[in-house]
Amino acid sequence: MTPAPAKINKVSIKAPLNWLSKGLDDLKTSKIPSLVYGFTFAIIGLLLVFFAKNNPVWSAAMISAFLLMGPFLAIGLYDLSRQIEEGKKPCLLDSIKIIRGNLINIGIFVVALGFLLMVWLRIAALVAGIYFDNVELITKGWGILFSEEHSIEFLMFFTVFGFFIAQLVFSISVVSIPMLLHRKVDVVTAVTTSIRVVITNPLPMFVWAVLIVALVHIGLLFFFIGLTVMLPIIGHASWHAYRELVTDESDLHS
Repeated sequence: MTPAPAKINKVSIKAPLNWLSKGLDDLKTSKIPSLVYGFTFAIIGLLLVFFAKNNPVWSAAMISAFLLMGPFLAIGLYDLSRQIEEGKKPCLLDSIKIIRGNLINIGIFVVALGFLLMVWLRIAALVAGIYFDNVELITKGWGILFSEEHSIEFLMFFTVFGFFIAQLVFSISVVSIPMLLHRKVDVVTAVTTSIRVVITNPLPMFVWAVLIVALVHIGLLFFFIGLTVMLPIIGHASWHAYRELVTDESDLHS
């Protein structure tokens, strides 16, 4: 049976702070499973930095691509919050297995997300190729990005293209994965619902995006270890954002 159409709710500009508060509460309730996910994210980030350490442009592009995959990587955290919402004891194994419930549509979304990230990596490589050569990147390391000769134009283009890709990914994914997990809808319905959410709530979504970026940067300041805590909070909060922003017929009758 086709799921009932989802209703998009308008929320206040303060709603993102409430989502973060609920996300922190979920982290406290699901300490070990949530921190396992957070620790895994941090290790992956550190490995990306290690393998790309000789090329700062590639390293920055890979890290940003990894973070843009966050909506999918946090799927287990969404399920932990769903378990808490249903009064269950949070179970790490169940949160891993949940992906099987709507595997095809989640897989399609991940492929589409992966395509966007590959486009971003190619753009980053192209922009780097215009301003630098491989010898400069390897011999001068991160310092080359802040040299007087190259820094302003390169950083400007890198930031502009990165912002465009991040905005696009945010718009199509802000509630997509939680919705695919919760309602077993098709990927087109999930993506269009996510875009409708952003259009209906432009200011709250802007605040939400800024808070996500700020928390991620706080985590990065502690050399990825901070992401062990920050990313679970964001993941749990994203579930509560979805639940407040999107209402379906089953919610109305529950």
